[in-house]
Amino acid sequence: MALSRAKPEELPKDAVVITEDQALKYQWKIITSWDKLSDVWSLRYGPGILSAMAAGTGAYINNHYRTKLRLGSHGRLSSYIPIVAIPAIFTMLSHKFMIQRPILLNPLGECPVCIQVRSAAFQTGLGIVYPTILAPFAAFMFATRCYTYRMPSITENPREVFQLWRKLTKPIVPALGTIICVQALITMYLTGQEDKQNFKMMLRMKEIEHDVETNQISESFDF
Repeated sequence: MALSRAKPEELPKDAVVITEDQALKYQWKIITSWDKLSDVWSLRYGPGILSAMAAGTGAYINNHYRTKLRLGSHGRLSSYIPIVAIPAIFTMLSHKFMIQRPILLNPLGECPVCIQVRSAAFQTGLGIVYPTILAPFAAFMFATRCYTYRMPSITENPREVFQLWRKLTKPIVPALGTIICVQALITMYLTGQEDKQNFKMMLRMKEIEHDVETNQISESFDF
């Protein structure tokens, strides 16, 4: 049965009213059991792909600062959890709840470009900007604690700390710019595919429902 949204006064007498959480659970049940993977691949794997991109970016940025400050294995796990794991998890959750949920519950309720831009903003913010800000702070902290690099005091010489940050960050600025553009484009493409595939799935469900109703009517007349 295809889901539809309507005002209370527009509901038919035999309509089954369910909550948004129930509707979302029903939609995911259909998506996971859909016979053609090519029809729903973006809905199934889109959040995972975006999460993997965020994790890869976080690992790249974290490794850059750790290498420059000669950290080696010092604080590796402690830096990877907030800079790699957390952005990946938050990217997936934000896409599921802030992007996929409106797409599944209210198709065509918002302009596709608005959804794509919002999705790209979440991806670049959580998957690139956040680890870019956090990684140097974590690396500076471990370098000071483990004495792997001669660090200026942030309280006595904040200007020198800023200059060191700028010196270490400058080599990866072109790469970060490229990553932002590539991830934004991929995110917008995946979000557009999710919207498109969900709409096609909804139309297919309505066709199946219409065929079933037509067959039932014809069988009743035959009887």
